[in-house]
Amino acid sequence: MRRLIMYSGAMVAAALAASLVGSPAAAQVPAPTALDCVCLRINADALAADLAAKRQAYDGMQSEIGQIDSQLDAERSRMDINNPAGISPEATARFRQLLERRDMLFQQSNGPAFGALSEATNRYGARSQEFNIRCTGRPMDPGLLAQAQATHACPPPW
Repeated sequence: MRRLIMYSGAMVAAALAASLVGSPAAAQVPAPTALDCVCLRINADALAADLAAKRQAYDGMQSEIGQIDSQLDAERSRMDINNPAGISPEATARFRQLLERRDMLFQQSNGPAFGALSEATNRYGARSQEFNIRCTGRPMDPGLLAQAQATHACPPPW
């Protein structure tokens, strides 16, 4: 009986010690410092600005495609496809030029521009999520934030 009590006592002590130490995963992730959170914030803000610029470029392409589509529709309405002789060479050249411009913009917007926008979205989302996980609810020194923003004094990897 005495052994059972001592064994149970040892198990309770071990469980209590383990709960005080925390999980191994939590012990491996250091608590962020004020500078870490400030630098994460600055980096997230820079990524947000990059995302906004890429979004604006992409939206500009989409808008231009829409305008060209409207011009192509207007050109089509003036052309009588049943009477090709009545279509001037200038109108045909103008139509082809608009169509080529639209196709080029469409390829860019669905290829490199969309890829850049997607990558910027992913980078911003990951950094924002990291900031939220590590720093939400932690006080941030406004003076330290202003100084770091002014001097860009964040060490790598920020």
